[in-house]
Amino acid sequence: MPDTPADGVERRLPTDEARELLALVCDIARREIAPSAAAEEAAGRFPANCSRCSPARAPRAAVRPRVRRGGQPYEVYLQVLEELAAARLTVGLGVSVHTLSCHALAGFGTGEQRTAHLPAMLGGGLLGAYCLSEPSAGSDAAALRTRAVRDGDAWTIDGTKAWITHGGIADFYTVMARTGGPGARGITAFLVPGTRRA
Repeated sequence: MPDTPADGVERRLPTDEARELLALVCDIARREIAPSAAAEEAAGRFPANCSRCSPARAPRAAVRPRVRRGGQPYEVYLQVLEELAAARLTVGLGVSVHTLSCHALAGFGTGEQRTAHLPAMLGGGLLGAYCLSEPSAGSDAAALRTRAVRDGDAWTIDGTKAWITHGGIADFYTVMARTGGPGARGITAFLVPGTRRA
């Protein structure tokens, strides 16, 4: 059913849980993000709020349906991002990229991998980055040239990535690399630990 809050934006929140989630996100956006947004943008400071939004279940709303049954529809997740971005665009984009960086593991990782990594990824303590684009493979992402080669039990990744949101500050990176032939079917997602520089 559509909900229309005081700001006049029509919301489609199908459950009480969805309404509670959006109310929580709006409260965080109003109290913790908006008051310092202009000053932090002017100073060029990265928003610490990105990882703190995970306890509010913003990323989890998108990836949880792939991890276990139930969860919020994708349209609820998009409304969460909209509220965060309205308070500070950098936070909305940051949460979106973090969610995207969790998606491959949540949707296609093994049960053991999910158990080992997803709780920390979705718990607000870690920040992810998504590494798909390359200088010669932006719009045509399936033309990427970064290659991964198996070396015993490990993989060696060789290539160049570009336009990586959270690059250099992420705790983990979802890196797309070619392990097979040309086109999208020859690409594999790798979970790579990061080393924060800032």
